[in-house]
Amino acid sequence: MRKPGTTQYNVEFPTDAALHDKLQRLLARKRIDAQSVLSARVDARTLVQFLAPKSDALREELKKLGVSVREELIFQFEMPHHPWELHKLAKSIAEKGINILSLYSTVDGDNMRIVIAVDQPANAMALISKLGFEPDYSIYD
Repeated sequence: MRKPGTTQYNVEFPTDAALHDKLQRLLARKRIDAQSVLSARVDARTLVQFLAPKSDALREELKKLGVSVREELIFQFEMPHHPWELHKLAKSIAEKGINILSLYSTVDGDNMRIVIAVDQPANAMALISKLGFEPDYSIYD
């Protein structure tokens, strides 16, 4: 298993079109894959999540924009794409007192690729391994 290299960045700021534009330009300049960016507006706040290589320099550039920045360790694994599989996974994680912070999935035939952030990554990886899956920190192949 490779060491963690990809981070989920969570950026939050008061909704402001000019600030959002500056953030988008920064992400484009840093060549952040647009498919890994998710944004939402909640009341008067804008929330943006994206996956990128962990970088202190990127974090500092984000902070210079005047936004709140949080990073989450993420990992990935594949599991069968069958009814109730994701439910069983989420239930097993919850029963161990682990909170899911975010979860992305893609389906490829009979399998799902899961990219997940949790509040207890080491415990979640151990649990997911016990469930018969192969979690890994490498996100981009």
